[in-house]
Order: sequence, then C-alpha cells, then structure tokens
Amino acid sequence: MQISDLFSVTGKVVLITGGTRGIGAMIAEGFIANGARVYLCSRDAETGRATAMSLAQKYHGTCQYLQGSVSDLAGIRNLAEQFRSLESRLDVLINNAGVSVSSEIDDFSESDWDKVIDT
Repeated sequence: MQISDLFSVTGKVVLITGGTRGIGAMIAEGFIANGARVYLCSRDAETGRATAMSLAQKYHGTCQYLQGSVSDLAGIRNLAEQFRSLESRLDVLINNAGVSVSSEIDDFSESDWDKVIDT
C-alpha cells in the first residue's frame, strides 16, 4: 500500500461551514485540488455561489454552495436537509463557521458568549 492511498481524499464528500472565504475557502481549495467533492455553507449566497464556481472551475472539480446558518438548530436542520438531498454520505465535516462580537472582554455579555460558542 502506498502512503498516497492512506491519505487520499479522492472521491471523498466534504462539507465545510464558513467555507466561502478565508481559512474555510483555503481548506476547500485543498480538498477540491485533491479530488474531493466539496460543499460550502455560509449565509452569504452571492459570495458562496461565486466561491464555489471559482474553485470548481480552477480545479475542474466539484464544488457546490449550500446557503444556511449553523448558528441555531433550525439552520443546522435546514443545512442537513439540503445536504441529504444531494448526497447519501458525508466523509469529512469541517465546522469552520464563526462569528465575533465587537466588545471588550470585560463587557462581553452571556448572550455574546452564547452567540460565539453556538455558532
């Protein structure tokens, strides 16, 4: 067995939340460049569709966008339903979505913490 066989992502199905920019997009790029089918999730549909199309074209691979938010249970369920309608399995889940709150640490409220941690 070759080392490339052990660590290949060819044909793997990958879902990346927060995958349309920054670190998430870079992670997606690595998976697509190495043969995985990638789904990107974010709240911003325009950026999401553009990123998915750009990465698919650049690497002649499969990259699709799913609009949604993982900040609450309804959004998570919606994302799961969208994904299930397209794929029968998930090999890799990257929970990269995140939010920030612009306030000093001493002024961070419990609801601020909940927002950051829940996402």
